[in-house]
Amino acid sequence: MNFCISPDHKAISQEAINRLGVKVGDNKRIIRMDTLKSIIVGFSFFDMDVRKIYDKLKSDDKTISIIFVNSKLVYGWDHVLGILKIINEEEKRNIKSDIKNVEIEFLLRICYTNQIKDALKANFGDSKNKTFVVVLISKFGDNLSNTLGTLMSYGIEDSNLIVPNTTKKDYILNYFFKDKFKGNSHLLLNNEEKYLKFLVEKAAISLN
Repeated sequence: MNFCISPDHKAISQEAINRLGVKVGDNKRIIRMDTLKSIIVGFSFFDMDVRKIYDKLKSDDKTISIIFVNSKLVYGWDHVLGILKIINEEEKRNIKSDIKNVEIEFLLRICYTNQIKDALKANFGDSKNKTFVVVLISKFGDNLSNTLGTLMSYGIEDSNLIVPNTTKKDYILNYFFKDKFKGNSHLLLNNEEKYLKFLVEKAAISLN
């Protein structure tokens, strides 16, 4: 897989770049996977009505896929990139899916479900939440940069919203996987690498 991350991509550390095996590219802030291009940004909105913001961004450019993910559900860069890799591999292999909308597919995978209503509840159930990780996807880099520019007028960028922490880890386990473990078996996931692998594997099979 051909990864490419801009040198100006603020929130991805050199350590993460080395771990993910990415290449550094020229286009500002854009992550590349083959023909798929993406910008990922942690964002604290001024307004709780993110649907209105989504509608505005889509009306400006319908070629962009826009996903607002509750920041509590995002366990670091590797988590988001892992799901993007799944979607990219499907496209490369021409795997047909019942889900034709990339926005819906991403949301279903990061909520580990094949039920849209469950994903919407998990992601947007807290109507007062203003902190999201915004994932912009397109095949056109310039369009992504333009959409990001528009997005910036609606809030404040905060890359810390992407960073994994214990609070997020516990929330994800309790919300999505509480009934999947017996006793203290969840402690098998106390290793960060194992936990992340667990999340990405669950995302990969969520639509089955």
